[in-house]
Amino acid sequence: MGAALPIFFGEDDPEAPEAHRRDHSRLSPATGGEPTEGEASQPQVLVVEDDPAMQMLVAFNLRVAGFDVSTASTGREALARAPEQRFDLILLDVMLPDLGGFEVAEELRAAEPTRDVPLVFVSARTSPADLARGRAAGAVDYVTKPFDPVRLADRLREDLDELARGSADDVWELRFGRD
Repeated sequence: MGAALPIFFGEDDPEAPEAHRRDHSRLSPATGGEPTEGEASQPQVLVVEDDPAMQMLVAFNLRVAGFDVSTASTGREALARAPEQRFDLILLDVMLPDLGGFEVAEELRAAEPTRDVPLVFVSARTSPADLARGRAAGAVDYVTKPFDPVRLADRLREDLDELARGSADDVWELRFGRD
């Protein structure tokens, strides 16, 4: 049996001609089963991603790694789902079809039930200005696309472990160094 290779996905460019965009109409997000006894200690994560293939891939890999995953495909759906349970982390795409990830982050930070939930942005937008905007919006980490979805769970666990020991600034410094 050969070695498993990671799969990398990026975002469709919303300004690209329709003919150049990928067709995801036949894909549906993976769903998890009911949690079993002992799974209550699994990190609870909300994955906010509009690309069905990316959402399925990320959710699947996080579930395999022991996360309890909920999903949302739009910013408004994320804002509705986020207060429904106490998430340990929200993985938030920057480019969403209705509200942008930065707008969603501002609303999450303004609402009492979600104010302190750690945010990790995921985006193909990688300029220093984008990272700075993510940090200003309250992100503890900023994962750039393409990324290895298999290693994402380890990164998120490291982020949560560092948060437990310190602060959001400590996580950001771990990833990006001092400002």
